[in-house]
Amino acid sequence: MANGLVGRGRELAWLRAAAGPVPDARPRLVVVEGEAGIGKTRLVQAFADGLATPVRWAQGVEEGGPPFWLWSRLVPEVRPDATADRFTLFGELRAALASDGGLLLVVDDVQWADEPSLLLLRMLLRDPGCRGLACVATRRTGETGLGWERVGPDLLGGTDVERLDLRGLDDGAAVELLTAAAGRDPTADESARATLAAAGNPLFLRELGRLLASGARASGDGIAGVITARIRRLDPSAQELLRAAALLAETFELAVAARLVDRPTAACLPAVGQALSAGLLDESGSGRFRFAHGLVRTVLAEQIPLQESVVLHLRAAEAVEDLHRHDLARVSADVARHRIAVAVAGDRRPAVDWARRAGDDATRALAHEEAARLYGAALSCGGDILEAGERAEILVARAGAQIAAGRFSEAFDDCGQAVDLAGGAGREDLVASAALTLDAVGNQAWDRTLQAWCERALETVTAGPRHSRLQARLAEVRYYGGDRAGADAPAARALETAGEDGNALVAALRARQLLCTGPDHSDERADLAGRMTALGAQLRRPDVQMWGHLWAIDVRWEHGDLTGIETELTLLRWCVGRVRSPLAGWHLLVGRAALAQARGELAAAVELADEAFRLVAGTGHPAAHGARLALLGAVGHHSGPPPDTFGPPGSAADVGEPRESLFARLGPAEALAATGRLDDAAHLYGLTGPPRDWDVPPYFELPAFTVGARIAIALDRRDDVAWFRSMLEERRSGHLVGGGGVASYSGPVDLVLGTCAAALDDVDDAVELLSSALATCERIGAPGFAVEAMVELATVRLRRRESDAARALLNRARPTAERLGMARWVSRIDALAGADAGPLTAREQEVAGLVALGRSNREIAEQLVLSERTVGNHVQHVLGKLGFARRGQIAAWVTARMSTPSSTSPDVTGRRRP
Repeated sequence: MANGLVGRGRELAWLRAAAGPVPDARPRLVVVEGEAGIGKTRLVQAFADGLATPVRWAQGVEEGGPPFWLWSRLVPEVRPDATADRFTLFGELRAALASDGGLLLVVDDVQWADEPSLLLLRMLLRDPGCRGLACVATRRTGETGLGWERVGPDLLGGTDVERLDLRGLDDGAAVELLTAAAGRDPTADESARATLAAAGNPLFLRELGRLLASGARASGDGIAGVITARIRRLDPSAQELLRAAALLAETFELAVAARLVDRPTAACLPAVGQALSAGLLDESGSGRFRFAHGLVRTVLAEQIPLQESVVLHLRAAEAVEDLHRHDLARVSADVARHRIAVAVAGDRRPAVDWARRAGDDATRALAHEEAARLYGAALSCGGDILEAGERAEILVARAGAQIAAGRFSEAFDDCGQAVDLAGGAGREDLVASAALTLDAVGNQAWDRTLQAWCERALETVTAGPRHSRLQARLAEVRYYGGDRAGADAPAARALETAGEDGNALVAALRARQLLCTGPDHSDERADLAGRMTALGAQLRRPDVQMWGHLWAIDVRWEHGDLTGIETELTLLRWCVGRVRSPLAGWHLLVGRAALAQARGELAAAVELADEAFRLVAGTGHPAAHGARLALLGAVGHHSGPPPDTFGPPGSAADVGEPRESLFARLGPAEALAATGRLDDAAHLYGLTGPPRDWDVPPYFELPAFTVGARIAIALDRRDDVAWFRSMLEERRSGHLVGGGGVASYSGPVDLVLGTCAAALDDVDDAVELLSSALATCERIGAPGFAVEAMVELATVRLRRRESDAARALLNRARPTAERLGMARWVSRIDALAGADAGPLTAREQEVAGLVALGRSNREIAEQLVLSERTVGNHVQHVLGKLGFARRGQIAAWVTARMSTPSSTSPDVTGRRRP
């Protein structure tokens, strides 16, 4: 009976198979569930004792405990830093838990864990970078805390989660356990009554065994009655001390419990000794003791009348305040809990003050969810004693915590209530606080409201740093709301009035940079980048310097300055090393991935993008997935889209905001077109609506129009191609990147303009543009795009019957394309340069010949006596086999074959020549 474990051999074997840490395995969670006393903790203890890998333990407490209570036990060497952010905390935890041989985390009573702790656990378990990490959690069914209610269902819904429902022992194991606890063989009657009453519950059986050992009979109903009977065998002083301690926590300080019963700590030691001997308490060290089981504490707490409970909570609050007066931030939530319990007697002011104070402490500890709960407790407890102004203050504070926790709608509602209260209370300053708590988000209703608050606040806040920050926020909401001209004045005013205040200057520079996204303002953004970098150095804030370097990198992308980007990335690396946040590391990796992709280092680019994704995947950061898809799309343009990169056709059809819908549909549509699935591509492209009606922010215009043009060319939508060409025309000689956080590079603008011109039969302009694009790519060191330019230029020259020039281009392009792994373009080169029929069937050759003559699908169907759908399928097969994306390339391929003497070459109608 190792570790007191009886009758659990099968469950222990299952746990070893399911939860044993495996080096380099994905992180996983195993939850052992069951009723109180069923043996969850003993089972996990036996499992952990048999492991050679490191094990770290923590236990949730019913009161929640201080913020990040679990992690203060699991990783005590890491402490939240109020000057950092939760990304930094996450990164430090992950680094502390890194283990080449695997690591086991055990979370006992996970149902009581505080919400911030559970959120960090979820982040780690969903982070692909946490290899070898396993977590076993025990959960008492039928009971739950607020944190588990919010996070638990999502945790259990993860992909690498297994659950064990622990049931009662069978009769044989039950009698064995009863015998061990009683220290003798029970009679048949005692065994029968015990096994019937306990229903296999090990805790109940042990309690019954202890009573048998003492010569007593069980009293009361169920396990609570058995525990009560054992408690009553203690001296009255011991019973009193245990009841008082039950109001504190499952683990309590004896010094605090002694204050509750008005005795010196030393005088309580005999009572503690009795409880230890009776198996009701365990020693935790440093003057702390723990109830042997949560049910012991529950039974004791239920014996305390309400009036006595209020007195004890008051004494507890005073005791904790006094004993921890030099470190109140650590215990403020505990004091608040006791003060709130006292408020039932009518004294609510201390409860409100302590709840607010605890909320502030939780905010500084980055426990934003706990802060929101505590501010909410202050509001509920305060009730009608709170004046409108104070209620509005607490609402704004809670909104800030909600924003930090990612609960945006709740924050918006809190700020709205605060603004409504502020006017009547004569607290217009709180309108400014509400406006500065929320960010512009691009949602029209949200941003219109925020704009109104900014304008109202600016009527009373007319100078100083706060005025500057309000102007910056007003500029942002106007910009996102589409009033870009109206955003200029407040952005300029923000810079004028920021003075020497660092926070105001940062806000003003960020607002101005937002307004300057896009290549029209490249010079000004370069200046803003320099100012942001210098400001960060002046303030000794590497996070601010980081943004300056990121902005500088965006500007260099617009000039195609790959060498300058590499230099900026080196400087950025220095900042990232000091910021210590996974989000900062993500920015660095995304920049390196984009540079590798531009230089044709496609495998390295994908590897860096995957590393960036793994770095922040567990955090749920909204940009993580989008940046990776942008990079994969750019790489796929040259190497071919990896299978299922974007999910099944139509999977992006039903998404939220119009802009999100556009971005989510264009990427998959381009990939589908590139693989010859034109019908599916046309479906998604059609869902975006006419390109003239797209709602595209300036920083995304060039990427959106680039992808749109490629799709329109593949689908032979000539009107759309012409429109995209007109929109890109003014960017001649520029580069195809977004203006805010470049995640991928799409080559020179001239490259897309040249393919548009070719698709519109403007071959002279196509030759000029594609020649310019080729020269640019070779100058800046973008070999993949040089290959693309050569192939597109060769295609146009073939259409002009310039076969020698075309073949020279294709011969130059092929070695580079093969070296870079550009399989899709190698296929195109071979198809254009080849003289035989290649992979096409006779029917497909026939269809290709008619496409080359400019016939539509309907005309081909009539001529060959086929259905139009069948012809469409043949066209898609031709495109796919030859590695082409549009019909014009088929025409060039047919032309190339006509120009090569061969007895087996077909004529332009697909028939073989004699």
